Amino acid sequence: MPGKSISVVPAEHGWALEIDGSSEPRQLFPTLEAAISAGWARARRDNIELHIQPLAGGVRLLAEDTNPADFVG
Repeated sequence: MPGKSISVVPAEHGWALEIDGSSEPRQLFPTLEAAISAGWARARRDNIELHIQPLAGGVRLLAEDTNPADFVG
């Protein structure tokens, strides 16, 4: 069963994806951009929200949003 949301969070060496409601291990990425790209693809595939933690106030992207680049600036 897919998680309820995916979060991009800082990791010790780079960035990680954490899938809420899943026992999957964290996926690690060397850059924020790589983590967002992978998280966005997963969120669209599973039709769940993507949360980007390091941005001020956090940002939520929904599968209906057409251009995630508009939200990360």
